[in-house]
Amino acid sequence: MIQEIIPLTRPRTLVAALGPTILGAAFSYYAFEAPYGTSLAIFHTVLIFLAVVSAQIVANLWNEYKDFKSGLDAGQKIGNAGSITRGAITPDTILTMIKVLMIVPILIGLYLSATITWYYIPAGFFCILISFLYSGGPKPISRTPFGEIASGLAMGFAIVLITGYAWSRELTWALLIPAIPSTILVGSIMLTNNIRDIRNDESHGRRTLPIVLGRNRAIGLMSVSYLFIFFWIIAWIYVGTIPMTSLLALIAAIPAFKTINTFHQHRDEFKLDTAMSTTAAASMVYQILWSIGLIIGK
Repeated sequence: MIQEIIPLTRPRTLVAALGPTILGAAFSYYAFEAPYGTSLAIFHTVLIFLAVVSAQIVANLWNEYKDFKSGLDAGQKIGNAGSITRGAITPDTILTMIKVLMIVPILIGLYLSATITWYYIPAGFFCILISFLYSGGPKPISRTPFGEIASGLAMGFAIVLITGYAWSRELTWALLIPAIPSTILVGSIMLTNNIRDIRNDESHGRRTLPIVLGRNRAIGLMSVSYLFIFFWIIAWIYVGTIPMTSLLALIAAIPAFKTINTFHQHRDEFKLDTAMSTTAAASMVYQILWSIGLIIGK
């Protein structure tokens, strides 16, 4: 049973929750003072991470469920866990898991709202709403060209700001420095997924960003996005806003452009699945190493 459940959570996408949380905390540690103490800020960061990961798992389960109900998984060679289509887990079981797991982010969210700011409630509601509308509703966002933007805002931008506020207890323009690349990196994970699945999505009438742009332009967009986030760090180091140790994040260029190379060399979905791993690695390496660089450079 566990072996069937784990793939349903789409573990590779969970880095989308870890990276922005750690980066938001590390940047705030470097740039601001924690008015209620570093220990409490770290505790709140751990709670935010648990809430985000559990919410992401719920979103992934919901995505699997909706893909099954819509028939998108039928005949798809790769990209879905397959547990529902094989009958190993029933759709009703998935719905039950979703309802149970939803309790975790709700309880943590209420606690954080009561102890930090009640504005976390609309912020959390926005993230959860985007997660469910991504695969559900009359016109799921995942079937439109806006999936990358929506996921980037909900799982990158918002998480950095929520975590940053838990440290500094204020929202400043400076938080855009980590928030913008986090948004792009989360979107790149979704873009990689959509480039890989372009043939299956097109056959099911989806209008994802790679379908609208075309495969080559979508790959070009990803290349430009990667170049932007690397020059982004260099620019902020140049003006003296972040420490030189932030250059550690540039190591992420290795898995990032390995992803691009994979797309240029292959079209088969099975071979392109390796691009999902390297994209997730690029996101993780960039945000974790930048965080380490900020902490070292404090």
